[in-house]
Amino acid sequence: MVNISHMIGLFMASMSSVVGAYVVLLGAYYGLEGDNLPSPSLVVQLYLKYNISRVRLKVPNLDILEAFRGIEIGISFGVPNDMLPNMATYIVPYVDDYTINYIVVGDKAIPGLDGNILPVMKSLQDLLNAHYLGRVKLTTLVGFKSLAVTNPPSSGAFYPTIVENMRGILKFLGRQGSPLMVSLNMYNRYVYGGNISLGYATLSEQNSSVHDGMLSYNNLFDEMVDAFYVAIDKANVRDVGIVVGETGWPACGNNNATSPLLASKYNRNFKSHISSSKGTPKKKNIYIEGFIGSIFNEKEKSGESHCYGMFNVDSTPIYSPVF
Repeated sequence: MVNISHMIGLFMASMSSVVGAYVVLLGAYYGLEGDNLPSPSLVVQLYLKYNISRVRLKVPNLDILEAFRGIEIGISFGVPNDMLPNMATYIVPYVDDYTINYIVVGDKAIPGLDGNILPVMKSLQDLLNAHYLGRVKLTTLVGFKSLAVTNPPSSGAFYPTIVENMRGILKFLGRQGSPLMVSLNMYNRYVYGGNISLGYATLSEQNSSVHDGMLSYNNLFDEMVDAFYVAIDKANVRDVGIVVGETGWPACGNNNATSPLLASKYNRNFKSHISSSKGTPKKKNIYIEGFIGSIFNEKEKSGESHCYGMFNVDSTPIYSPVF
Protein backbone atom coordinates (compact mmCIF):
# COMPACT_ATOMS: atom_id res chain seq x y z
CA MET A 1 0.00 0.00 0.00
CA VAL A 2 1.23 3.49 -0.78
CA ASN A 3 2.35 5.62 2.18
CA ILE A 4 -0.02 8.55 2.43
CA SER A 5 2.86 10.97 2.97
CA HIS A 6 3.33 10.76 -0.76
CA MET A 7 -0.22 11.85 -1.51
CA ILE A 8 0.13 15.60 -1.67
CA GLY A 9 1.95 17.45 -4.39
CA LEU A 10 2.13 20.46 -6.59
CA PHE A 11 -0.43 20.75 -9.36
CA MET A 12 -0.77 23.58 -11.83
CA ALA A 13 2.38 25.30 -10.54
CA SER A 14 3.36 28.71 -11.82
CA MET A 15 6.02 27.36 -14.20
CA SER A 16 4.38 27.14 -17.63
CA SER A 17 5.40 27.25 -21.27
CA VAL A 18 4.13 30.10 -23.42
CA VAL A 19 2.88 30.09 -27.01
CA GLY A 20 2.30 33.55 -28.44
CA ALA A 21 0.46 35.58 -25.84
CA TYR A 22 -1.10 32.60 -24.11
CA VAL A 23 0.07 30.49 -21.21
CA VAL A 24 0.03 26.80 -22.18
CA LEU A 25 -1.23 24.79 -19.24
CA LEU A 26 0.15 21.51 -20.55
CA GLY A 27 1.96 18.62 -18.89
CA ALA A 28 2.73 14.93 -19.33
CA TYR A 29 1.49 11.88 -17.43
CA TYR A 30 4.28 9.80 -15.87
CA GLY A 31 3.04 6.21 -15.62
CA LEU A 32 4.85 3.46 -13.75
CA GLU A 33 3.47 0.25 -15.25
CA GLY A 34 6.81 -1.08 -16.45
CA ASP A 35 9.89 -2.62 -14.85
CA ASN A 36 12.26 -1.19 -17.44
CA LEU A 37 11.63 2.52 -16.88
CA PRO A 38 14.53 4.94 -16.32
CA SER A 39 15.38 6.20 -12.87
CA PRO A 40 13.39 9.17 -11.55
CA SER A 41 16.47 11.40 -11.73
CA LEU A 42 16.80 10.66 -15.45
CA VAL A 43 13.10 11.35 -15.93
CA VAL A 44 13.52 14.74 -14.28
CA GLN A 45 16.33 15.51 -16.73
CA LEU A 46 14.06 14.48 -19.60
CA TYR A 47 11.30 16.84 -18.42
CA LEU A 48 13.81 19.67 -18.10
CA LYS A 49 15.45 18.99 -21.47
CA TYR A 50 12.17 19.14 -23.35
CA ASN A 51 10.62 21.95 -21.30
CA ILE A 52 7.81 19.83 -19.88
CA SER A 53 6.67 22.00 -17.00
CA ARG A 54 4.06 19.72 -15.40
CA VAL A 55 3.94 16.06 -14.41
CA ARG A 56 0.97 13.98 -13.25
CA LEU A 57 1.37 10.75 -11.29
CA LYS A 58 -1.45 8.29 -10.80
CA VAL A 59 0.18 6.83 -7.69
CA PRO A 60 2.72 8.78 -5.61
CA ASN A 61 6.21 7.36 -5.23
CA LEU A 62 8.83 8.53 -2.75
CA ASP A 63 11.77 8.21 -5.14
CA ILE A 64 9.96 10.24 -7.79
CA LEU A 65 8.89 12.96 -5.38
CA GLU A 66 12.44 13.27 -4.06
CA ALA A 67 13.77 13.51 -7.61
CA PHE A 68 11.40 16.38 -8.43
CA ARG A 69 11.96 18.18 -5.11
CA GLY A 70 13.20 21.71 -5.69
CA ILE A 71 12.65 21.49 -9.46
CA GLU A 72 10.33 24.06 -10.99
CA ILE A 73 8.02 21.43 -12.44
CA GLY A 74 4.44 21.30 -11.20
CA ILE A 75 3.50 17.90 -9.76
CA SER A 76 0.04 16.37 -9.59
CA PHE A 77 -0.85 13.09 -7.96
CA GLY A 78 -3.87 11.59 -6.36
CA VAL A 79 -5.48 9.49 -3.70
CA PRO A 80 -5.39 5.80 -4.69
CA ASN A 81 -8.87 4.36 -4.95
CA ASP A 82 -8.24 1.68 -2.34
CA MET A 83 -7.41 4.33 0.25
CA LEU A 84 -10.43 6.56 -0.27
CA PRO A 85 -12.49 5.44 2.76
CA ASN A 86 -9.74 6.22 5.33
CA MET A 87 -7.86 8.94 3.54
CA ALA A 88 -8.18 11.87 5.92
CA THR A 89 -6.82 10.02 8.95
CA TYR A 90 -3.54 9.37 7.15
CA ILE A 91 -2.91 12.79 5.72
CA VAL A 92 -2.68 14.87 8.92
CA PRO A 93 1.04 14.29 9.70
CA TYR A 94 2.10 15.32 6.20
CA VAL A 95 -0.14 18.14 5.11
CA ASP A 96 2.49 20.82 5.82
CA ASP A 97 5.25 19.04 3.88
CA TYR A 98 4.34 20.44 0.48
CA THR A 99 3.01 23.54 -1.19
CA ILE A 100 -0.31 22.22 -2.41
CA ASN A 101 -2.37 23.42 -5.32
CA TYR A 102 -4.62 20.44 -6.17
CA ILE A 103 -5.31 17.02 -4.68
CA VAL A 104 -6.93 14.44 -7.00
CA VAL A 105 -9.36 12.26 -5.05
CA GLY A 106 -9.92 9.05 -7.01
CA ASP A 107 -8.65 8.01 -10.45
CA LYS A 108 -11.66 7.03 -12.58
CA ALA A 109 -13.28 5.71 -9.39
CA ILE A 110 -16.68 6.79 -10.77
CA PRO A 111 -18.80 4.79 -11.29
CA GLY A 112 -18.08 2.28 -8.56
CA LEU A 113 -16.69 4.32 -5.68
CA ASP A 114 -18.70 7.46 -6.33
CA GLY A 115 -20.19 7.28 -2.85
CA ASN A 116 -16.73 7.60 -1.29
CA ILE A 117 -15.48 10.67 -3.15
CA LEU A 118 -17.46 13.48 -1.52
CA PRO A 119 -16.94 12.35 2.11
CA VAL A 120 -13.19 12.20 1.49
CA MET A 121 -13.23 15.61 -0.18
CA LYS A 122 -15.10 17.13 2.77
CA SER A 123 -12.73 15.57 5.30
CA LEU A 124 -9.70 16.75 3.36
CA GLN A 125 -11.14 20.24 2.98
CA ASP A 126 -11.68 20.46 6.74
CA LEU A 127 -8.09 19.33 7.21
CA LEU A 128 -6.77 21.86 4.72
CA ASN A 129 -8.79 24.65 6.32
CA ALA A 130 -7.41 23.72 9.73
CA HIS A 131 -3.91 24.16 8.33
CA TYR A 132 -4.80 27.49 6.68
CA LEU A 133 -4.65 25.85 3.26
CA GLY A 134 -8.22 26.47 2.19
CA ARG A 135 -6.99 27.81 -1.12
CA VAL A 136 -5.93 24.29 -2.13
CA LYS A 137 -8.29 22.76 -4.70
CA LEU A 138 -9.58 19.21 -4.67
CA THR A 139 -10.82 17.34 -7.73
CA THR A 140 -11.51 13.83 -9.01
CA LEU A 141 -10.64 12.21 -12.34
CA VAL A 142 -13.59 10.76 -14.28
CA GLY A 143 -13.60 8.86 -17.56
CA PHE A 144 -16.11 8.82 -20.39
CA LYS A 145 -17.69 5.74 -18.81
CA SER A 146 -19.31 8.04 -16.27
CA LEU A 147 -21.57 9.40 -19.02
CA ALA A 148 -24.66 7.45 -20.04
CA VAL A 149 -25.21 9.62 -23.14
CA THR A 150 -22.48 11.40 -25.09
CA ASN A 151 -23.75 12.03 -28.60
CA PRO A 152 -24.76 14.59 -29.63
CA PRO A 153 -23.01 16.71 -27.00
CA SER A 154 -26.26 18.42 -26.06
CA SER A 155 -27.51 15.01 -24.85
CA GLY A 156 -24.59 14.54 -22.44
CA ALA A 157 -25.72 13.07 -19.12
CA PHE A 158 -24.26 11.12 -16.21
CA TYR A 159 -25.57 7.64 -15.53
CA PRO A 160 -28.74 7.78 -13.40
CA THR A 161 -27.09 5.55 -10.79
CA ILE A 162 -24.35 8.10 -10.10
CA VAL A 163 -26.04 11.41 -10.82
CA GLU A 164 -26.91 12.16 -7.18
CA ASN A 165 -23.37 11.51 -6.00
CA MET A 166 -22.01 13.49 -8.94
CA ARG A 167 -24.32 16.38 -8.09
CA GLY A 168 -22.90 16.49 -4.57
CA ILE A 169 -19.31 16.31 -5.86
CA LEU A 170 -19.91 19.01 -8.46
CA LYS A 171 -21.57 21.34 -5.94
CA PHE A 172 -18.55 20.90 -3.71
CA LEU A 173 -16.20 21.67 -6.59
CA GLY A 174 -18.26 24.71 -7.51
CA ARG A 175 -18.12 26.08 -3.96
CA GLN A 176 -14.35 25.63 -3.86
CA GLY A 177 -13.76 27.00 -7.37
CA SER A 178 -12.27 23.67 -8.47
CA PRO A 179 -12.54 21.96 -11.88
CA LEU A 180 -13.65 18.44 -12.71
CA MET A 181 -10.73 16.42 -14.13
CA VAL A 182 -11.64 14.23 -17.12
CA SER A 183 -9.93 11.47 -19.10
CA LEU A 184 -10.47 11.74 -22.86
CA ASN A 185 -9.42 9.02 -25.32
CA MET A 186 -10.03 10.16 -28.88
CA TYR A 187 -8.44 7.03 -30.36
CA ASN A 188 -10.88 4.64 -28.67
CA ARG A 189 -13.82 6.73 -29.84
CA TYR A 190 -12.44 6.78 -33.38
CA VAL A 191 -11.86 3.01 -33.52
CA TYR A 192 -14.89 1.80 -31.57
CA GLY A 193 -17.31 4.71 -31.70
CA GLY A 194 -18.74 4.41 -35.20
CA ASN A 195 -18.61 6.75 -38.17
CA ILE A 196 -15.86 9.21 -37.13
CA SER A 197 -13.23 10.45 -39.57
CA LEU A 198 -9.56 10.35 -38.67
CA GLY A 199 -9.19 14.08 -39.21
CA TYR A 200 -12.13 14.78 -36.91
CA ALA A 201 -10.62 12.58 -34.19
CA THR A 202 -7.12 14.09 -34.43
CA LEU A 203 -8.27 17.74 -34.44
CA SER A 204 -7.06 18.10 -38.03
CA GLU A 205 -10.23 19.30 -39.76
CA GLN A 206 -10.87 23.00 -40.26
CA ASN A 207 -14.50 22.98 -41.37
CA SER A 208 -17.42 22.10 -39.16
CA SER A 209 -18.87 18.72 -40.01
CA VAL A 210 -21.13 18.02 -37.03
CA HIS A 211 -24.03 20.25 -36.11
CA ASP A 212 -25.84 20.08 -32.79
CA GLY A 213 -28.63 22.62 -32.64
CA MET A 214 -27.04 26.05 -32.88
CA LEU A 215 -23.52 24.69 -32.26
CA SER A 216 -21.09 23.35 -34.86
CA TYR A 217 -18.08 21.08 -34.30
CA ASN A 218 -14.96 20.38 -36.32
CA ASN A 219 -13.30 17.97 -33.87
CA LEU A 220 -14.15 15.14 -31.52
CA PHE A 221 -12.31 16.67 -28.57
CA ASP A 222 -14.73 19.59 -28.34
CA GLU A 223 -17.66 17.20 -28.61
CA MET A 224 -16.42 15.13 -25.69
CA VAL A 225 -15.62 18.12 -23.50
CA ASP A 226 -19.00 19.70 -24.20
CA ALA A 227 -20.79 16.42 -23.40
CA PHE A 228 -19.27 16.72 -19.91
CA TYR A 229 -20.27 20.37 -19.67
CA VAL A 230 -23.85 19.49 -20.59
CA ALA A 231 -23.89 16.63 -18.07
CA ILE A 232 -22.69 19.05 -15.40
CA ASP A 233 -25.47 21.48 -16.33
CA LYS A 234 -28.05 18.68 -16.20
CA ALA A 235 -26.91 17.89 -12.66
CA ASN A 236 -28.15 21.41 -11.87
CA VAL A 237 -24.65 22.70 -11.16
CA ARG A 238 -23.09 25.73 -12.80
CA ASP A 239 -19.62 27.21 -13.08
CA VAL A 240 -17.56 24.02 -12.73
CA GLY A 241 -14.71 24.00 -15.22
CA ILE A 242 -12.92 21.05 -16.79
CA VAL A 243 -9.25 20.08 -16.81
CA VAL A 244 -8.06 17.22 -19.04
CA GLY A 245 -6.20 14.80 -16.80
CA GLU A 246 -5.08 12.56 -19.64
CA THR A 247 -5.36 12.37 -23.41
CA GLY A 248 -3.22 11.21 -26.32
CA TRP A 249 -2.93 8.88 -29.30
CA PRO A 250 -1.06 5.54 -29.56
CA ALA A 251 2.00 5.36 -31.80
CA CYS A 252 1.81 1.59 -32.25
CA GLY A 253 -0.76 -1.22 -32.27
CA ASN A 254 -3.43 -0.94 -34.97
CA ASN A 255 -1.47 -0.39 -38.18
CA ASN A 256 -4.39 1.37 -39.83
CA ALA A 257 -5.02 3.85 -37.05
CA THR A 258 -1.79 4.17 -35.09
CA SER A 259 1.65 5.49 -35.94
CA PRO A 260 4.21 7.94 -34.56
CA LEU A 261 2.99 10.42 -37.18
CA LEU A 262 -0.61 10.22 -36.00
CA ALA A 263 0.39 10.39 -32.33
CA SER A 264 2.50 13.46 -33.02
CA LYS A 265 -0.29 15.05 -35.04
CA TYR A 266 -2.91 14.55 -32.35
CA ASN A 267 -0.71 15.76 -29.49
CA ARG A 268 0.47 18.81 -31.41
CA ASN A 269 -3.08 19.68 -32.42
CA PHE A 270 -4.20 19.19 -28.82
CA LYS A 271 -1.53 21.57 -27.59
CA SER A 272 -2.42 24.14 -30.23
CA HIS A 273 -6.11 23.82 -29.46
CA ILE A 274 -5.87 24.33 -25.71
CA SER A 275 -3.36 27.16 -26.10
CA SER A 276 -5.62 29.08 -28.48
CA SER A 277 -7.96 30.17 -25.68
CA LYS A 278 -10.89 29.57 -28.02
CA GLY A 279 -12.53 27.10 -25.67
CA THR A 280 -15.27 24.88 -27.09
CA PRO A 281 -18.50 25.65 -28.97
CA LYS A 282 -20.42 25.54 -25.68
CA LYS A 283 -17.77 27.25 -23.55
CA LYS A 284 -16.06 29.85 -25.69
CA ASN A 285 -12.94 31.82 -24.84
CA ILE A 286 -11.74 29.69 -21.94
CA TYR A 287 -8.38 28.16 -21.11
CA ILE A 288 -8.27 24.37 -21.12
CA GLU A 289 -5.58 22.68 -19.06
CA GLY A 290 -4.33 19.23 -19.96
CA PHE A 291 -1.87 16.36 -19.65
CA ILE A 292 -0.63 14.22 -22.54
CA GLY A 293 -0.25 10.57 -21.64
CA SER A 294 2.14 9.06 -21.38
CA ILE A 295 5.78 10.05 -21.14
CA PHE A 296 6.90 6.42 -21.81
CA ASN A 297 5.47 3.25 -23.32
CA GLU A 298 4.74 1.06 -20.29
CA LYS A 299 5.33 -2.58 -21.18
CA GLU A 300 3.14 -3.95 -18.39
CA LYS A 301 0.12 -2.41 -20.07
CA SER A 302 -1.58 -4.54 -22.70
CA GLY A 303 -2.30 -3.94 -26.38
CA GLU A 304 -2.55 -0.38 -27.59
CA SER A 305 -2.69 0.97 -24.03
CA HIS A 306 1.05 0.23 -24.05
CA CYS A 307 1.65 2.59 -26.97
CA TYR A 308 0.84 6.09 -25.71
CA GLY A 309 4.40 7.05 -24.79
CA MET A 310 6.17 10.01 -26.33
CA PHE A 311 9.65 8.73 -25.47
CA ASN A 312 11.47 5.41 -25.47
CA VAL A 313 12.74 4.19 -22.10
CA ASP A 314 16.24 5.32 -23.12
CA SER A 315 14.77 8.86 -23.28
CA THR A 316 14.99 9.17 -27.05
CA PRO A 317 11.86 10.62 -28.67
CA ILE A 318 9.47 8.27 -30.47
CA TYR A 319 8.51 11.30 -32.53
CA SER A 320 9.52 14.94 -32.52
CA PRO A 321 8.78 16.28 -29.02
CA VAL A 322 5.51 18.16 -28.64
CA PHE A 323 6.53 20.53 -25.84
